[in-house]
Amino acid sequence: MINLKELRKRKDYIKEELSPSGNLIIWNYTCKCQYDNAWDEYTMICRGLITDLKGNIIARPFPKFFNVNETESTMIKNLPSEIPVITEKLDGSLGILYKEDNQLKIATRGSFISDQALWATKWIQERFTVNDFEDGYTYLFEIIYPDNRIVVDYKDMEELILLAIIHTETGIESYVDADMEIRVYGKPDYNLKYAKVIDGDINQIMEKIKTLDGNEEGFVARYSICSNGLRVKFKGEEYKRIHKLLTQFSTISIWENLKAGNDISSICSDVPDEFYNWIKEEKEKLENKYYKIYSNLITILWYVLKIEGRKERALFLQKNYPDYLSIVFAMLDDKFKEEMIWKRIRPEFSLPGRV
Repeated sequence: MINLKELRKRKDYIKEELSPSGNLIIWNYTCKCQYDNAWDEYTMICRGLITDLKGNIIARPFPKFFNVNETESTMIKNLPSEIPVITEKLDGSLGILYKEDNQLKIATRGSFISDQALWATKWIQERFTVNDFEDGYTYLFEIIYPDNRIVVDYKDMEELILLAIIHTETGIESYVDADMEIRVYGKPDYNLKYAKVIDGDINQIMEKIKTLDGNEEGFVARYSICSNGLRVKFKGEEYKRIHKLLTQFSTISIWENLKAGNDISSICSDVPDEFYNWIKEEKEKLENKYYKIYSNLITILWYVLKIEGRKERALFLQKNYPDYLSIVFAMLDDKFKEEMIWKRIRPEFSLPGRV
């Protein structure tokens, strides 16, 4: 069980989402948490943590883990001396298996009902039953299918790739032996794919990430329980370059350019073709929201201009259109700026292909 009051104390750093049934909560750290580097024992584990309404843990994903040399513990000089298990890092979405109403379901890191979660839930329900997975353990997958492409192109692959099985109560990873064989307490092989094991030590991996092309994300090194199950990410240089390029075209960056009056088409020259439609759609969504508000303002202004007296106009707006009071008076006083509308329609942050 986890203390929900402690999670909610960190409301700027941890957000919660109720399941469609209303019986479960998924907890996820926020962008502000990342920006402020506000990591503690609670924010670290809220990477898709699923609880019931009392705080009983239903599914426990990986805690937050970092890139090599990103934190003190992941500095090359501070890594454990033991040889870790090194696997390929897959470029999809984390899928977190949980059981509800005697059904298998998959959540993503921040949602029960994201497109990826719904796709993965359908995938696993078509192939397995609720009895195929042990109670008391959390099964974690990488969700890969064409519409969920981030950077790496997996072609027509549609798969849930098993990453780990974690003991839900303790958080101890349970399923992977030195040969990466899937062993689940006497149960047969699930006929699931899993991340490929990479030969080499950390020094060799550090050299490999310099030469990977953009169609490979990188590697994950996992140390044993003796080293607290430390996980470290090693991302390829070319992958990071492409991903950085794509993050320049998040919903927020599109909004910022529109707010500034920039021509989106003039800054899309280096964007992969696959993301043009997404950028265009997000741009149109924001523009439609802008013009809807602007149209409403013109209508309200038409009514207000029929009323004599500033006080009477304020009372009318307070009664009928309180959300528009300040912006309408800015229009009346010839102080209106377009960014007043843009600030009202700032979108949630998301990237092409990911929720």
